[in-house]
Amino acid sequence: MHALLSDEQRMLKEVAGQIAGSSGLENPGDLATRDRAAAWQALAQAGLLALRMRDEDGRPAGSGVEVAVVAEALGAGLVPVPYLGSAVLATELLVLAGADEEAGELADGVSRAGVLLDRRLSGLARLPGGGPWYGWDVDGAAEALALVDSPEGPRVARVPLDTGFAQVDGADLTRATARRDAPLDPARLRTVGRPLEAGDLARWEALALAAICADTVGVMRAAVTRAVDYAKERVQYGVPIGSFQAVQHLCAEAYVNAEAAASATNYAAWAVDELEPEEALLAARTAKAHCASVAREVTETVMQVFGGIGQTYEHIAHVHTRRALMNRQLFGDEGTQLLRIADVRLTGE
Repeated sequence: MHALLSDEQRMLKEVAGQIAGSSGLENPGDLATRDRAAAWQALAQAGLLALRMRDEDGRPAGSGVEVAVVAEALGAGLVPVPYLGSAVLATELLVLAGADEEAGELADGVSRAGVLLDRRLSGLARLPGGGPWYGWDVDGAAEALALVDSPEGPRVARVPLDTGFAQVDGADLTRATARRDAPLDPARLRTVGRPLEAGDLARWEALALAAICADTVGVMRAAVTRAVDYAKERVQYGVPIGSFQAVQHLCAEAYVNAEAAASATNYAAWAVDELEPEEALLAARTAKAHCASVAREVTETVMQVFGGIGQTYEHIAHVHTRRALMNRQLFGDEGTQLLRIADVRLTGE
């Protein structure tokens, strides 16, 4: 594993950062004014929606590291586009199922698809199953992807979101979530591609967890940077509040937690394409366990550094916290991940 980004990866980080800078949020009011279609088009033109498409040798255009670089930049900017849901998770799932044409439509930005999660947001939904179901990161999407069992193995199914799904207000203000409580009509499901093997699903989940962790790292790092900059400028009792030891300790601890999460995430992102699926998934679970355990603490610490204004709706601090809270739940929080890590370590399964 290379500990530093290559020249190409640094260029990718710069491009993603530029898009995030022009499309991200400075305050909650920007949620109503940002041109999301333009941001999506910018990502498509830069080729960032197609990172998980395969070449003729079956290699992805962008590794898990490249995906993490982009996800971190968009998380840092709080960019309100469905990059993780459509460009990463849905595209990868279709590619693994051999549905290259449909994956290509997502990669070109022609269409969008979210992912259908179970009632606890802890995993990709297996249908028919019991609801409720949540379509996550479905902004602009007509369908969400789920799994259905078949004699040959699990198949990818496209679930229309016009079949009783209603948009719901979640913690995260930057990404759209839809919910359905009533049973799904099997006749409305459309399976695509070939059955998936266990290794395919493990690889996909490893990518999902690593990408969500990268987004969380971006959210935390950007929030800490905002807090530190504010502490240098905000004056109380005639001196910057950053000179107070209590504030210094808060910022330092938040910084250390965010950087530790980044380290675990970098390894998980590298492991996605370099290790065997089960080893990659174990690395991703480890990163998710750490990110989930510190995300709320770091972002709420930032709100405290900002003082009273940091507790108001008009300030950007709570938007960081809200996105971090949703990321914490996606595909299982730290408790879920630690239990699954324990299962592997104790039983080998």
